[in-house]
Amino acid sequence: MSVPFATQLRTRGDAIDLAAGAEPAFLIRAQVHEAWDAVKLRVGPHTTVSAVKRAALEALLADGSDAAAYMAKVRGAEVRDESQSLQAADVRAGTTVFVHARRRRPIR
Repeated sequence: MSVPFATQLRTRGDAIDLAAGAEPAFLIRAQVHEAWDAVKLRVGPHTTVSAVKRAALEALLADGSDAAAYMAKVRGAEVRDESQSLQAADVRAGTTVFVHARRRRPIR
C-alpha cells in the first residue's frame, strides 16, 4: 500500500487500525484542533465518520471528552450525518478529517 504524503505530516506513532477485515484499506489523517496534533488511521470505505472522530479524540485528548461536543469536517464542510461511511462522505486516501469543538472555548 502506498502511503499518501498527507498522512506522514505531523502524526503520532503508528496508524490506528479501524479497517474491517478484508475490505480494501487506505490511510487518512485525523486532526483534533484542541490538541494541535494529528493521528494516522487505517480505514476502509465502510468505516463511519463517527468511528474516525471517536478514535482521534481517544488518541489525542486524555480528558475523556464527550464526542457529541465535537464535530467532524471534511474539506471544510461539517459532516452532519456522522453515521455515514467515509465513502459516502467522499473521504479518500490521504484526506484529513478535522475534529474540533462545536462551541468556541474562552482563552484563559
